[in-house]
Amino acid sequence: MKPHRLFTLLVSFAITALFLALALYRVEWEKLASTFVSADYRWVAFAALCWLSGYGLRTARWQIFLAPTKTISLARLFPVLIIGFALNNLLPGRPGELARAYLLGVRENLPKTTALATVVAERVADGVMVVVFLTLAFSAFLTLHLDLPAGAQTLMVFATLLFGGALVGLLLLLARQDLALTILRFGTRILPRALAARSENLLEAFVGGLRALASAGNVTVIGAWSLGVWLLDALAYFAMLSAFGALPDVTRRVAAAPLLTGIINLGIMIPAAPGGLGPYEAAGVFALSTLAVDPTLAASVALGAHAVQYVMITGLGIGFAWRAGVALAAPRA
Repeated sequence: MKPHRLFTLLVSFAITALFLALALYRVEWEKLASTFVSADYRWVAFAALCWLSGYGLRTARWQIFLAPTKTISLARLFPVLIIGFALNNLLPGRPGELARAYLLGVRENLPKTTALATVVAERVADGVMVVVFLTLAFSAFLTLHLDLPAGAQTLMVFATLLFGGALVGLLLLLARQDLALTILRFGTRILPRALAARSENLLEAFVGGLRALASAGNVTVIGAWSLGVWLLDALAYFAMLSAFGALPDVTRRVAAAPLLTGIINLGIMIPAAPGGLGPYEAAGVFALSTLAVDPTLAASVALGAHAVQYVMITGLGIGFAWRAGVALAAPRA
């Protein structure tokens, strides 16, 4: 293994260890084991169904992003999407995003940069949903006369600036491709002509992947699918809270579900070991601490939710990759 890759791997595992320690240092291990024994696994199965259905809606949303370039059936897109998420679970650095673009480009004869642009646009759409669901959570907190968690408010401001800025950037790039090309040509004027031309082609291909955002109808559908994905995610967290009896009061579970959805998805943006191990658990425990959930119960919900998603998506991804003859290794650009 090359030194820089080894260093990156060691840093990612160090981050994982740190966040796992933050999530689990107050856990009573015997009580944690008993919570898994006594959990209602009918709710866990329902949560798994919600998450799997969410990936189906993600596939439908991806189809809309790709539609201006090529119409691809859901049956062909779904395995590619799952393989990408499985790679994120198996390898550090979230290589599944690149892998999705690469595999789709190869299978569907698309420019890989165009495919990558659709993946980037998807991530931005998810970022916007983070802000929406944190807003929903805070509204629920106010309705229940609960104190708004200061740390979560800071995270919301961060998410709004990050994903709002990214969305504006993509829309500007789509609207002013001519200006972007002018800036690119200025920056690449010292490069060999062939390399400068290649850079222009890549930019044009990337903008091509954003063309779905130029249609108000497409944006509406993308928004609807995104909302559906995240509502299913929140419903799954509600089910996991119910499975472990973390919050007996239904209204508090309703308030906790969108908060868990938003904060956990922000947490797993932190580069760590494969699958977001560590940041996922720490984010879940932090979110539930705002509702005074016992640390051991909070850890059981976070660990259980992460395990369900990890096993289900990794297993499906390995199966799809084997069937397609794809090696689950880091893709080469």
